[in-house]
Amino acid sequence: MSIEDLQKAAADKDVELAVSALADDVVLRSPLTDRFTFDGKDAVRALFETAYEKFDGLNYHTVIGDRVLVGSATVGGQPIEETLVLTLDDAGKIAEIRLFIRPLTGLTAVMAALGPVLARKNGRSRFTAGLLRVMTAPLVAATRSGDKVGIRLALPKRRVPA
Repeated sequence: MSIEDLQKAAADKDVELAVSALADDVVLRSPLTDRFTFDGKDAVRALFETAYEKFDGLNYHTVIGDRVLVGSATVGGQPIEETLVLTLDDAGKIAEIRLFIRPLTGLTAVMAALGPVLARKNGRSRFTAGLLRVMTAPLVAATRSGDKVGIRLALPKRRVPA
């Protein structure tokens, strides 16, 4: 079945096995924006290739029914949690993947790691890939510093013992 194939493919970084679980007209919905989808096996293959290169320890540790995979990995040293919500076609192939990544620090790390590589795989220039690196760097820095410092500012104020 497709969900087990996708789970094994991630653990083994086996792009061919992952792609074999997909319908020809698969759609993967970006976790970053509702303005972009990865349409068709070739586009999703490029994403899987890049993710398998950049993600360390990707492991889908929880399967919910035959439609949801929950996993974890690190990207550039940043821990992430990932959830895939799948829609299967009549043949049991994956027709749609809705991808969710948390925390925000992990999502920006994914964007910074995958964006420039995907740009090059999609025929964009080195300049464009470099521009993506420059555009994502402040987001990565802001979310990491906000996670370390900003969150403490929102927590309840601690009392100093008398």
